[in-house]
Amino acid sequence: MRLTTTEVQYLSLFSQVTGAFAKDCLVGRNTITFVVGEGEMGLAIGKKGANVKKLEQALGKRVELVEFSSDPAQFIRNVFSPANVQKVNVVERNGKKVAYVILDAKDRRALGRRVDAKARLARILAARHFGIENVVVA
Repeated sequence: MRLTTTEVQYLSLFSQVTGAFAKDCLVGRNTITFVVGEGEMGLAIGKKGANVKKLEQALGKRVELVEFSSDPAQFIRNVFSPANVQKVNVVERNGKKVAYVILDAKDRRALGRRVDAKARLARILAARHFGIENVVVA
C-alpha cells in the first residue's frame, strides 16, 4: 500500500488531533475516511465527537472512521457499522478472494443509497489491507 504525500499529512494531522493511530486514509471528494488502529476508536472520536469535529473543521471535509481488525470479516463489518451485518463470508475462487456480506434487511433499507457507497469503500479498503478483490452485498 502506497500513500500520497497528502495522505501522509492527513494521517499526521489525525494523530496530532486525536492521539490515536490511523493505519490508512482514503480521500474522497467530500469525505476523508481514516482507518483507526484496533481498540482506539473511542480515543479517535473524542468526548462527544470533539476530535471528529476538530478534524472536519481543519480539513473542510466530512470525516468517517473505520476501526481496523486483523480479521478480514470483522474489518468489513466495521466498514458497514453501525448497520447490523448478519454475516461476512470470505471465500477464495480461482485464486481470487471475494467477501460476501449479508446485511439485516431493515438496516439495508435504512442505509438506502449509502449501501453502494459503503460497498465501494469496503472493496477499496479490503483490497488494500487483505488482498480481497471484491465485496458483494446481498
